[in-house]
Amino acid sequence: MADFGALYQSELDLQLNNSDSNTLFTTARRKAAINDAAREFAVLTECYVRRATISVSCNTAEYVLSTISDYARIAKDGLVEYHRTDSNGALTQLAGEDFPRRDELWRNRYEPGWRTSTTPVEHPQGYYLRPDGGRQLLGLSEPPDVGSSETASLIVPYVARPEPMTDSTHVPFTDASGNTRFDLVEYHQALPHYAAHKLLPLIGDAQGAQQQLQAFMGYVARYNQNTRPKGGTHVTVARSYYRESRRGGFSDAALDRDPRWRWR
Repeated sequence: MADFGALYQSELDLQLNNSDSNTLFTTARRKAAINDAAREFAVLTECYVRRATISVSCNTAEYVLSTISDYARIAKDGLVEYHRTDSNGALTQLAGEDFPRRDELWRNRYEPGWRTSTTPVEHPQGYYLRPDGGRQLLGLSEPPDVGSSETASLIVPYVARPEPMTDSTHVPFTDASGNTRFDLVEYHQALPHYAAHKLLPLIGDAQGAQQQLQAFMGYVARYNQNTRPKGGTHVTVARSYYRESRRGGFSDAALDRDPRWRWR
C-alpha cells in the first residue's frame, strides 16, 4: 500500500525519471497531480460511489444536484430511490421499475404536456435529469404531495470525487470519516502514472506523457474488467404497461400515441 508521501515522491520520481522537487516538478505540483489522478481514476471507474439524501418539499418537482460538494455525476449502476413516510409512520420506497428514469426526450415523446402538471401526487412515477446552465437538476415526473406530518426524500447514488490528500501519511480513497477503500490498494500505482502524464509536458516530453496516460488507462481497464458482473445480463422493456395499468399510470389516449399499440 502506497501512502501520499510515497506516491508524490519516490513513486513519481520513478515515472518522471527525475527527482527534482524544487524547479519544475515542485512538491506542490507533484501533490496536485497525484490528487488529480485519484479524482480521474474515481470518475473513469466509478469506484468511489456515495449516496446523498435530498429532502423533498411539497409541490417542488426539481432539486439541484450540483450543490453536493463532491458530486461528479449519477452512478451508472445506481438507482435513485423515492422514500415517503406518511402521517402514520408507514414508509413507502420506490426504486427501479417502480421509479424509472425517463428524461425529457422520452417524456416529450410519450407524455406530451407532462410539464404542465400542477396536481401533486403522493408517489411520482419516475425522475429525470437535466442541465440548467451551471447546475444539474434532478426532477420528479409529477410534483410531490408531502403533508405537514409527512416526509419524503430522494436517495441519490453518485460518483464522488475523493477527498484531497494533504498529509504524507494519507492513503488514497479515504473519506472524511477516515474509512479507507483497501480493496483499491492494487490500483494505487495508477496515480503516479497519471501524475507523470500531467507533469512531463513541463519539460516538453509529449511522447512520454502519452505513454504514461496509456499506462494509467491500463489500470482503469483492469479495474473495470475485474469488477464486471459475472455471468450474463438480461434485457427488460423500456416501459411496463401492465405495471402502469395497475398504478393508473396511463390512459387510452397515451396508448394511442404509442405506435406499438395502434393495432387495437
